[in-house]
Amino acid sequence: MKDSAAVIEYGVPIDPRIMVEPPDPSALELESGHPGLGDAGYVQRRKTLFAQCRRHRLERLGPPLIDYTAEETRIWRDVNSKLDELHRQHACSIYLQAKNALGISATEIPQLRTLSQRLESETRMHLVPAEGPLAYRTFYSYIAERGFPVTQFIRHGSHPEFTPEPDMIHDCLGHVPPLMNQDYAEVLTLIGKAANTTLDPLQVLALKRFSWFSIEFGLIEEAGELKVFGAGILSSTGEIPFSLSNDVKRQPFVTDTVIETDYDPSRMQDHLFIIPSYTFLRREIESLVRRFGIAVL
Repeated sequence: MKDSAAVIEYGVPIDPRIMVEPPDPSALELESGHPGLGDAGYVQRRKTLFAQCRRHRLERLGPPLIDYTAEETRIWRDVNSKLDELHRQHACSIYLQAKNALGISATEIPQLRTLSQRLESETRMHLVPAEGPLAYRTFYSYIAERGFPVTQFIRHGSHPEFTPEPDMIHDCLGHVPPLMNQDYAEVLTLIGKAANTTLDPLQVLALKRFSWFSIEFGLIEEAGELKVFGAGILSSTGEIPFSLSNDVKRQPFVTDTVIETDYDPSRMQDHLFIIPSYTFLRREIESLVRRFGIAVL
């Protein structure tokens, strides 16, 4: 690893302390250019859900039951329908089987509490309510305890195909189904334990990149075909076809290359890595954690 004073993320130097002492905003922060900024009703709804989910997260109350509006349900149905067609063509079989087993409705927004109970019985994972994007180390502190933080708000209706932040569609149609797979669950849990244990900012950054190019934007070879398993791809009607197009550089997943590869989360991902199986990914993260000397195995 390089000198911990030189931490580069998204192409710019950052304060290494951010990696091990993450911020935890107590109020809603929508970034500049967010499609919902000019919609007072949307902002107020987000503030209400932010406060409710933050309280449930910090007090460890589990996911609250949400009464979704007609507009939120409309957006869910519209995006779900388009994604489902793409999933049937391009998602890996493990994802499709898990999505079917969970019984995620195409017409009604699921309650996280119900999905959480199903996951717990299958892989001992559970869902944690998240008020919005959590800092990486905070996010993985929950995963270290087999909890996966999931948002409960829906993206703005003016751009239903796009969200600048993880929302209910991204989480439920991207992250949640693979949690039904034991190898996938163990990969996540180990990354969580390692990221929550190490005090080396560069190790945290390496683990973040490992998860970005697998859990978020991973491709998998299945029966001689290229399939999608990363949540960031699976939850985007644009990213799915783009990830398999000639505009993307694709390489075999080599851990040493992956953890030295920076990325820009604000645009379509044009550099991706391919794994042969979830079992392979589990062996790779176990090997990396041992190499880093992080005592969690």
